[in-house]
This record gives sequence, C-alpha cells and structure tokens, in this order.
Amino acid sequence: MVENTYGNNIKCSGPQMTVSPFVTTSFNQKRPQDYIYHTPVYDPTDANDDGVPDNPGNVLYYQENYSGNKDSLGLNFGFALTFNIPLDNRFQDSCLDAANTQINLQKQELNAKLLNYEIARLKNCGELMLKGIYFDPKSNFTKLCEGVVVQPPPNQVIPHTHKFKSN
Repeated sequence: MVENTYGNNIKCSGPQMTVSPFVTTSFNQKRPQDYIYHTPVYDPTDANDDGVPDNPGNVLYYQENYSGNKDSLGLNFGFALTFNIPLDNRFQDSCLDAANTQINLQKQELNAKLLNYEIARLKNCGELMLKGIYFDPKSNFTKLCEGVVVQPPPNQVIPHTHKFKSN
C-alpha cells in the first residue's frame, strides 16, 4: 500500500491502483533447418512363425518423412491492473484526523518561530537604530531592518520649546 507520512510517526495508507504493463517474447529455432528426415524400415520377415524376426536389424529401405520444422516467434503483451481498497474506513478516517492535527501543529509551530524571528528582528534593529547604527543603504543587508520604525514611547513628554509673546 502507498503510505503518506505526516511526521510524529503518523503514516496513513490509502486505496491504490497499480497498472503493470508487460511485453514478453519467445523465439524457437531449429538449425539446421531440415525439412525432411529418413527413418529406417526393418525387415519384419518371420518365416517360421515363432514371433522372432528372421533377419533382425536388416534395413529394407529408408522412409522419407516431412519434419515440419519451422521457426516460431511469439509476442505477448498486456497489462495487469490491481486495486487495493481498505475495507474498514474507521482506521482511514482516524489516520486522516491525526494527519490533519499534525499538520495544524506544524503550522502553529512554524508561525511561532516566524513570530519569534520577527520580534527579534524588530528589537535588534530598533535598539541599533536608537544608537545610530544601521546598514549602508546600498548594502544587501539593509532589507533586514526594512519596515522597522523607531518612535518615542507613548505618554512621554518630547523635549520641545514654546515661544511666548508678551504685551
């Protein structure tokens, strides 16, 4: 069965269809290609009727026979089709639920790591900007602190001056 792995040792197997094409050949060959062969015909003479030939092994003549020898080639082709279908869907459904839960956990873990990265980037870039340290605008690393804005903390009195007019 085909298995899908989702991490945390969760493996789900599902229905599958397998198609297996095949081609087979066979070639039979007889060499030398003799179309005729000869068989001896022995003397069956039994003059005294004792059931034993009078001249055993005496060849009267050779009979000509057609051999029928031919080369033959066989070519077979086709395919085998196999279906594997689980008979109890409860296990399949449970496995898919576990797989979906595992995928959601992995997404949540990825989001948490992404958030940690972005907060660390924001903190480090902001602290360095407050100290007057930043990348050269022509540097490839400038984009690391892209989007970070430094502003005074809220509810703080920003140093300023006022001009008063007197009459």
